[in-house]
Amino acid sequence: MKPRDAVVPSASRGAYRLSANKKRAKLEKQKESAARDRESRSRDGALIERVRDADHEARRWLGQHFLVDASVVRDAIEAAALREGDAVLEIGPGTGNLTSELLKAGASVLAVEKDRNLAEKLRSGLCAEYEGRLTLVEGDFLKWDGLATAFERKTPGQPRAKVVANIPYNITTDVLKVLLPMGDVFEDMIFMFQEEVAQRLVRDDAGGGDYRAMSVRVHYYSKPYYIRPVPPTCFMPPPNVDSCLIGFRPKEPHELLPLSGTEKQFFTFVQACFAQKRKMLRNNLKAVCDGDTMEAALAMLDRGEKIRPQELKMEEYVRLFNFIRERDRRD
Repeated sequence: MKPRDAVVPSASRGAYRLSANKKRAKLEKQKESAARDRESRSRDGALIERVRDADHEARRWLGQHFLVDASVVRDAIEAAALREGDAVLEIGPGTGNLTSELLKAGASVLAVEKDRNLAEKLRSGLCAEYEGRLTLVEGDFLKWDGLATAFERKTPGQPRAKVVANIPYNITTDVLKVLLPMGDVFEDMIFMFQEEVAQRLVRDDAGGGDYRAMSVRVHYYSKPYYIRPVPPTCFMPPPNVDSCLIGFRPKEPHELLPLSGTEKQFFTFVQACFAQKRKMLRNNLKAVCDGDTMEAALAMLDRGEKIRPQELKMEEYVRLFNFIRERDRRD
């Protein structure tokens, strides 16, 4: 006979039943989830329809992959933290899926589109619909000489412009080289990047095999941050690689580490240090300074004589550059 106070094993209990209030809450949650799914599918459908209405065959040589996932567009807008009246630069607006949402968020957009056919469709579509708030430049962004005059340079504390763009992956490095030094113009940059490249640039822990000269440049000029992955299915046509949203917060000029030379000289120096990445740093330094200076510089770093280029962080490259430049001046 079972003792009166014995605990009945859970397996022998009846099915757990929700209270009436919990049932209602669960049903409401299911309804809300279903509504969000319907809205998301509807918004995705609208983006797909916009691409189809453009009647444009994507040009692979231009890296055209049109974004058709509404959740990715929403997350890009949210990451940019747009305010009413913000000035935004968009590179490669394509069929206008991202452009439209930027405008709906209240931004004034300057978009640079290389494809003549797509530029014409944007002029007759969104430019007419948002006259005065969408400025379209037809041309190659990397050859466009109007950037310096299109956006006003700000003094510290003033609101700066932003960049939100789904750029072709084959020009990401070149675009960053142009925009990252403009910390007195842009306060935040949201890009679509190839996942592998983004992961490499976000990391600031030197020592990995994928750490390189561009990593030093990115961290000198900005604070990069990862936002979210974006699978190939989010595009028409889908790319052959995984993508992601990545952000860069450019540093204002007064936030940059001081250099004993120009920024161009510094990055030329960094590139020389990475000339033969698999070799020790001392071997690469022979091309930029004499033996005595090299030995003194390595002693100053106090990282050992076998240190390799990818093992130094951005701040150490600044120290190394400044030390060698100042020693050369004394000599």
